[in-house]
Amino acid sequence: MSQTNPFETALLRYLSPQQLATIQSKKIAIGGAGGLGSNVAVALVRTGFRLLTILDKDVVDASNFNRQDYTLKDIGRPKVEALKERLLSINPDLQVVGIKQSWAERSAGRPFQNCDIVVEAFDQAEWKFRFVEFYRTRAPFVVSGNGMAGLLQKAPMTLKKVGNVYLVGDGTTSITDGNPPLAPRVIQCAARMAEIVLDLTLGLIPA
Repeated sequence: MSQTNPFETALLRYLSPQQLATIQSKKIAIGGAGGLGSNVAVALVRTGFRLLTILDKDVVDASNFNRQDYTLKDIGRPKVEALKERLLSINPDLQVVGIKQSWAERSAGRPFQNCDIVVEAFDQAEWKFRFVEFYRTRAPFVVSGNGMAGLLQKAPMTLKKVGNVYLVGDGTTSITDGNPPLAPRVIQCAARMAEIVLDLTLGLIPA
């Protein structure tokens, strides 16, 4: 920890030096920098995580603002670039790698190599399934968000553990059902995902 970093110094009001050192040592990979990914990343950085690799192919659009951690100045910028800037504004001592590309199995081993926890934060169900299937045998832990849309119909958020995979969300709602993905439920799901990453890091839940 940098002695001149006021953010990290203040974290020691809430975390022990050993806890913070453990958090800072973990390498976290995030697939997707949209509603889930951007909010998971911000929550993790605010909790002390330093080593993040984030992959996303998209650029910021105004339609993202209802649920994603971007602002007007980010329109047209690659999400990984805008998100990296946002995270460094919270803690300038981060090591953030932003990769602007699509995810695919043939090249998936390299970007997230040697990461301790892999976070799935894509929008499309097919990509979610393929991503989780790929990393569940290649990463110590996978945390995935599944089902967080809804306005008139709101299913409760749950946590389901399948081996080393932790599935967060209601598991049912989809924006294709006419349920809009709005900030309250998306951020709720993202916050729970970040909490699981923290709990796994500190050994607070069974592995």
